[in-house]
Amino acid sequence: MIKVLVVEDETAGREALVTRLRHILKQDGVVESAEDGNQAIRRALDIRPDLILMDIVMPRMNGLEASAVISEHLPKAAIVFLTAYDSFDYAVQAMRAGGRDYLLKPVSEQDLRQLLAKLFHIDTEEEKARENTPFGSAIEAWLYSHYAEDISLEDAAYSMGMSAAYFARKMKAETGATFLERLTELRMARARQRLTVTKLSVGEIGRSVGYPDPNYFVKVFKRATGMTPSEYRTTQNSDETPTR
Repeated sequence: MIKVLVVEDETAGREALVTRLRHILKQDGVVESAEDGNQAIRRALDIRPDLILMDIVMPRMNGLEASAVISEHLPKAAIVFLTAYDSFDYAVQAMRAGGRDYLLKPVSEQDLRQLLAKLFHIDTEEEKARENTPFGSAIEAWLYSHYAEDISLEDAAYSMGMSAAYFARKMKAETGATFLERLTELRMARARQRLTVTKLSVGEIGRSVGYPDPNYFVKVFKRATGMTPSEYRTTQNSDETPTR
């Protein structure tokens, strides 16, 4: 049984993380939350979590300060910081405060699955299907290396030494997703991240994740998220304080 504590002062972000973690862990985990550093310390000492997802910038006591206190009492707890910026300075501060890693907001379900697999060797049903076979591991690695390129099912099949038809059947059977579904999922996760933490234009972000046509990128993004890229960026920016 894995115990997780989510520490995030923004209600929407906190509830989203709790919901995703409970969906992933199901009966294998307990997920609790706190909304500031002081509450995080009290809750951590009470439930003794295995993993703490800690926002860095919070009122009253920030995540770095709270983590330093928690680490003194619970040295075995894995602390992973949440930040809106892909900053080396943040990474250094996180490691000095006893952090195991840090994640960029918004944190996707795939980010959480990968983190849990890395820290606790947890194989959720989806991860087992996706990566617990040589084929699953190979296609995941290939997609992560080539998702920003103009790739097709035929390209992936060729890289695996298979016919396109056989590859399509095998991928669906072993991972539960089609090639296009998994490729789009990965591209959208990267696009959401870049819309939040960079000032690149929508067109530039589209090109960086494999969509050279900005109009088509907008269409795919809206179909996946219910918002245009610009709308998504606006909602994320409105949630951030000037210091974030």
